[in-house]
Amino acid sequence: MRLSLTSKSLRRLPRRTRERELILDRLPSLPGHFSADDVLDALRRHGVSRATVYRTLDLLVDQGLLQRVHLDEGGARYELIHDRAPHAHLYCLGCGRLTDYPLPFLLQLPGRVMRQKGFAAEHLLFRICGYCRHCRSARRGRRRNISNAIPKRTRKS
Repeated sequence: MRLSLTSKSLRRLPRRTRERELILDRLPSLPGHFSADDVLDALRRHGVSRATVYRTLDLLVDQGLLQRVHLDEGGARYELIHDRAPHAHLYCLGCGRLTDYPLPFLLQLPGRVMRQKGFAAEHLLFRICGYCRHCRSARRGRRRNISNAIPKRTRKS
């Protein structure tokens, strides 16, 4: 998928600059959930400033092409949402990995909310927090090692 400043949804972007074109060209090649630092790293040799990256990401969120996912560690990741099916984010509290999980029933949720509460949803954010397979395994191993290090109480007869 190629984003371009000539796309219908991007026409309202102010100031069509070379730097913004570079950012738009690079976004589809980034991992599914990327940070502003990922964008900066990808464009380092082009001299795109941190401020330009953040301003452009904010504009793309406002245009509905990116979704910002706020994480517990205070940072944010972004994902392209153009023509994407509704999904949850599985967020690992151990390693911070963010994985998509399809939830087709979410398509019906905004309509139900509107009918029942009169609330017009702009977009949905659904995150399930827990531990991935790798982190669960590592946590079990640490608990096992700790319990083996604690001496067992001897029974008095």
